[in-house]
Amino acid sequence: MRDYEFYYTQDGSIGLYSHADDDVYHSKFGAVTEAWEKFILPSGITSKINTVPKLRVLDVCYGIGYNTKALISHAINLNEDKLKKENSIKLFLKKIKNKFKKNFKIKNKKNNLENINNIETIDENNNLEKQEMLLESIETNKQEVLTEFTVDCLEINEELVKISPLLKTLITPQEIFTRIVPRIFDCFDTYWKIRKKLSKMALKFTCKNKKEISELLDLKFNNNYDEIDNEYRIHDFVNYIIINSLVEHYKNKYITSDIKKVIKNRKLKRFFARNLIKYAKFKQDSRYNFISKTNLLGNLHNIYYDHLSNRYKKAKFKVAEKLFKLNFYVNDARKSILELNGQYDLIFLDAFTFSKAPELWTVEFIAEIYRRLSPNGILMTYSNSALVRNTFLENNFYVGKIYNKKADKFIGTVAAKEKSLIEHPLTNYEIGLCNTRAGIPYRDPSLNSEKKEILKRREYEFKNSELMTSSQYMRSRSSNNINEENDEQI
Repeated sequence: MRDYEFYYTQDGSIGLYSHADDDVYHSKFGAVTEAWEKFILPSGITSKINTVPKLRVLDVCYGIGYNTKALISHAINLNEDKLKKENSIKLFLKKIKNKFKKNFKIKNKKNNLENINNIETIDENNNLEKQEMLLESIETNKQEVLTEFTVDCLEINEELVKISPLLKTLITPQEIFTRIVPRIFDCFDTYWKIRKKLSKMALKFTCKNKKEISELLDLKFNNNYDEIDNEYRIHDFVNYIIINSLVEHYKNKYITSDIKKVIKNRKLKRFFARNLIKYAKFKQDSRYNFISKTNLLGNLHNIYYDHLSNRYKKAKFKVAEKLFKLNFYVNDARKSILELNGQYDLIFLDAFTFSKAPELWTVEFIAEIYRRLSPNGILMTYSNSALVRNTFLENNFYVGKIYNKKADKFIGTVAAKEKSLIEHPLTNYEIGLCNTRAGIPYRDPSLNSEKKEILKRREYEFKNSELMTSSQYMRSRSSNNINEENDEQI
């Protein structure tokens, strides 16, 4: 049974509110923005793409998939020109191959009419094979290296996984205005005055969140939306790629009766994209269910051509899709991680906050993640807490901070096995804070303990600890700083 509610965040993307935990999955600033700024940009993936043939990514707590979506989108955007080139080269080579085949057929007919020896026909075949081999060698030389991604997604909620590519992102009022009015007027005060007025008017018609969710998000301006950065926009291909992967994974059990109920729910309809739902149903039905010829042609016309754009028709989508292999593990992440083989270049740890889901922040679970991180791999998470950072330190990670240039502040934590990969290491003050009671980690020796048991175990350790509390540590640090300043003055 569904225990969550959808809500719109300030960049027009969708967040989740959990009834069970009475908390939100995403910040009010935007689920898409958060994915880009806390996971994609600090991962250093831009420098890795197309320099290595393959990259493996682990997305812990996939949720509705914004981290994976942002990753795929970023890779497609970087390869936009190369995908065009690859398509044009393939089409050109196919034309040449077809010409050779036609010439060979014509020659074969002439040979049959003139009763030429078998030896001559064998020579012709050999020549054709040589020509085809030449073409293949040209093709491989001309093709540039495009990095292929394997993304393993861990999530306990199957319903969220299935609906993740069907959700839409709103175009905010600010974006509508900037698309209509040329940027040349940016420098004039009238531009900003008109923009503010039109944005306020547009807010009357935009989607509103429930009162309790708005209060929890602390939206002071009643669902005020912000203009999302263009580079943060999810590429049009992304949701189609994920739908195809889910159909491949679930076969005819993807769009089930339970999912149809969620999609058709009147209160939830505004959160779903109709074209994506149609495509998902068509993809499942055309592949695994019987469809009459007339219905099949109708579906092809309405969905394949209307919704997938000219780029899809030119096979650019198919080239992009081949770069990504998505695997879904729907189970408790502690069990799923034990099924995984090999190591990962990037790990996104986006679990619910440790007070709500302590089982995914324990020393033992992080140890499993450490084993699966490659020597030059990077782990990223949104959390800045001393507890989380100390758990990483206990597992022999080098730990640092995620720096956001736009906001000019640190917004998360990064960990690696290689020290040189940490651009902004923890300060002495932050390391000292990890060594207080605030840094006492959660423990789950069997990787099977209940949430209450894990919380009680830490609570007992916290009460009986001889370590300083975080407040005592901060007071001692501030008094030491005052003494040092006095000594300097003397």
